[in-house]
Amino acid sequence: MGTIASAPADFSVFRTLSRSTATLDRAAPLGEGIAISQWTRSARETVGYDMPGHHTLSLYLHGGDKSFRVGHDRLHGGAGKFCVLPAEHQSRWSMNDNVHFLHLYIAPERLAREAVMRLDCEPRTLELRDRTYIQDDSLIDVCRQLLGADWNQPADRLAASSAAETVLHHLLVQGVARKPPQPVRGGLAPGVRRRVMDYVDAHLAETLTLDQLAGVAALSTYHFARMFHASFGEPPHAWVRGRRLARAKTLLATGKGDLAGIAQASGFGNASHLARVFRDAIGVTPGQYRGARARH
Repeated sequence: MGTIASAPADFSVFRTLSRSTATLDRAAPLGEGIAISQWTRSARETVGYDMPGHHTLSLYLHGGDKSFRVGHDRLHGGAGKFCVLPAEHQSRWSMNDNVHFLHLYIAPERLAREAVMRLDCEPRTLELRDRTYIQDDSLIDVCRQLLGADWNQPADRLAASSAAETVLHHLLVQGVARKPPQPVRGGLAPGVRRRVMDYVDAHLAETLTLDQLAGVAALSTYHFARMFHASFGEPPHAWVRGRRLARAKTLLATGKGDLAGIAQASGFGNASHLARVFRDAIGVTPGQYRGARARH
């Protein structure tokens, strides 16, 4: 497994709140690069975040009408209001009343992967917008699903994970701004990136090596690895694992084939390897995932 943040404690904002007067109500990982937590704050306090290195979506559940972001004093919190805090943001928050809130933490690598797979674009051309106390009915509906789930139960963890995926897609479509086109230094050219992506998808069931992928890109392995990471936000092995997990999820959702066959078709070799990687990344076993999808 790679080093992408996944557990709540892997995320800086979570750790900052853990050291504050806020009370943690519950928390859970929701898959690779994404975690959720729910908090209660009852004491007056000012808390700050300084370039946490990950994205945070915050939803006020109750209270917060007297709380505000320092420098944005005319905007106040309140039930149903969201904040979107990019990885490189800096902020201080004056909490002046009882507040119950939900946090969704997203690793930049995870959002970058989604940008490539969902939008087929260079992640570095996108910039998550810093937004304070916005209202968004579509996000409210998704967060109701998150709140209604028991994150420690396998089937509910899957429902929560699916809702989190919907949030990711919403942020990519509604919450990002495209930077002005600039020459990408150190990254793969768009045509090369697409060629590598198509090659990986066509050979997921096979053993893939860095030399093979570098050959597809017509680069040395050293330069390919660096340029791939620059373009995709994560190293080749982590990105390929993500594609294999996506293939396995699709095959499991169709309900066809045994786990051994699905493991081979998605490049995990055997059922035990698939189960270990799937559980670590998704939070449930392949069998639990298939069973939950069959009930929907």
